[in-house]
Amino acid sequence: MRFLHLSDTHLGYNQYGLFERGKDFFDAFNEAVEIAIERDVDFVIHTGDFFHSSRPSNRVIVEAINILSRLKDRNIPFFTISGNHDRGSNVKDISPLNILQTSGLTVVDQRVVEHEGVFISGIKYVSKAGLRHLGGLKESINRLLDQTGNGFKILMLHQEFYPFFPESELYLSEEIPEGFDYVGIGHYHIAQEPTEINKAVIVQSGSTEFTAYHESEEKKEKGVYLVEVDREIKAEFIKLRSLRPFISVRLDEDSLDDLIRDLKEKVEKIASSSDKNAVVIFKGILRKSGVKDILKILEDYGLKAGSDQILHFNFNITREIQLQDESFILENEEKLISEELKKIIGDKDLYSSVKEVIDHLRSFESIDDAKKYLKENPDLLEL
Repeated sequence: MRFLHLSDTHLGYNQYGLFERGKDFFDAFNEAVEIAIERDVDFVIHTGDFFHSSRPSNRVIVEAINILSRLKDRNIPFFTISGNHDRGSNVKDISPLNILQTSGLTVVDQRVVEHEGVFISGIKYVSKAGLRHLGGLKESINRLLDQTGNGFKILMLHQEFYPFFPESELYLSEEIPEGFDYVGIGHYHIAQEPTEINKAVIVQSGSTEFTAYHESEEKKEKGVYLVEVDREIKAEFIKLRSLRPFISVRLDEDSLDDLIRDLKEKVEKIASSSDKNAVVIFKGILRKSGVKDILKILEDYGLKAGSDQILHFNFNITREIQLQDESFILENEEKLISEELKKIIGDKDLYSSVKEVIDHLRSFESIDDAKKYLKENPDLLEL
């Protein structure tokens, strides 16, 4: 038996407000489907956040159907669960994934599906407040395990597990009961090496594209896992090659010219080998200069966003300010705000829900993207 495991495709995400970035997410998904076809897999599993929104546009839905039809035409089933981005509201609406079920996609939320002797089960994303109410996932997972028969058993989850999410109270070793053969996990965007817990192979395949670009993500490539099951389970990570190049630059105001000359060389080298222009991420602390100053210097060197070589500049910058003869880094504000918010709200479960909404909105690259998402998902604020 052979199957493909991918996750967090976030289809419909026009990152930075750019149509080109939205297309990149579809390119990555299309390449994953191509791998499934070329490797002649028996089925595909997807562990959540298929769409970036619980209300994707008609164009996004149609494009998803077109790509899924490539699998359906070859009788390759596609099984998925709802993530935090595309789960929908239990009261007002259903997950948009249900629209795709005539295209060969099967939603495995809180149930077990048997496919040719393989038992595929899944649990859609459960919020932190929901987890506290349930007392964790183990009881729900055990109910699914009880519904499986004799055969290979797969469990799909989309959750925050410690230590990948440091504030999480979920521990894989405590939540995963013995009895499953393969546990596929989504939500954490950095692919991990397969591990074994309670005799099950645990695989986190990561996202297929960069929804946010952090230092930790620079160390691991984006891809999918091809899983071969014979006498043992072998999970092979396959790198996706259709991705847009990202360049990370650590700003230092004392050596800006050298840094930008080095950036220009990298951009020119990438342009000669890639059919996609690059996204450049600037990081660091600015004390004297502003973003406009950096952009002016870049332009002087012939580097401009929207050109053949560069798609977009993104500035992930913190500012150092002088106050009462002391320096403060503004990024520390986040911790202060969290502590004050916790005091104001008081209730632990309500604070977790509010913090979860805030963290979710912070994943967007612009205020306009966040506003649009709130408008499309009013149930997000129903705490």
